[in-house]
Amino acid sequence: MGPACVGCRGEQTSGRTTMSNDELISRRSYDTSMSPWKATPPKDDRGYFERLTTHLFSAGLNWKMVENKKDAFDRAFAGFSPARVAQFGEGEVRKLMGDAGIVRNEKKIRATIYNAGEFLRIKEEYGSFRNYLERFGKDDAGLQRDLARRFHHVGASTARMFLWSVGHPLKPTAEEKKWMANNRM
Repeated sequence: MGPACVGCRGEQTSGRTTMSNDELISRRSYDTSMSPWKATPPKDDRGYFERLTTHLFSAGLNWKMVENKKDAFDRAFAGFSPARVAQFGEGEVRKLMGDAGIVRNEKKIRATIYNAGEFLRIKEEYGSFRNYLERFGKDDAGLQRDLARRFHHVGASTARMFLWSVGHPLKPTAEEKKWMANNRM
């Protein structure tokens, strides 16, 4: 007799324990937004801004924590509209600091507001965020340095994870190759 619910915790399928439905949903979210194997470029600048913000807030935390708060982040940051978020002032910062639905880190909140303005500057200069990324060609190191220079609270690791998540073709480091070999999804 087969399991009552494929994917329910503790059920046996082919000799291995399966994941809970919540874990499956989370895994699907990871597969499409964080995994270097399945990442696809966002359709527009809003999508790039959302992914950068997600990685900024995930830095130093478990990525699932931020993923589980995705709907609240979407509401809190105006659907990740760079034009709207760039207009946030002190009132919005105070409101966000009181929002239990998101990660309430003032430095990350202020960085997100600044970064929205930087997205607008990039759009003015290059036409789109995708055009900005493409101008670097295969210069991974130069792109990562420029991202860290332009965006607040984005260092080398966050920049690299962001680039993986948007499907930017990066040459894997030796450490990444080792991790990828052991964590094929």
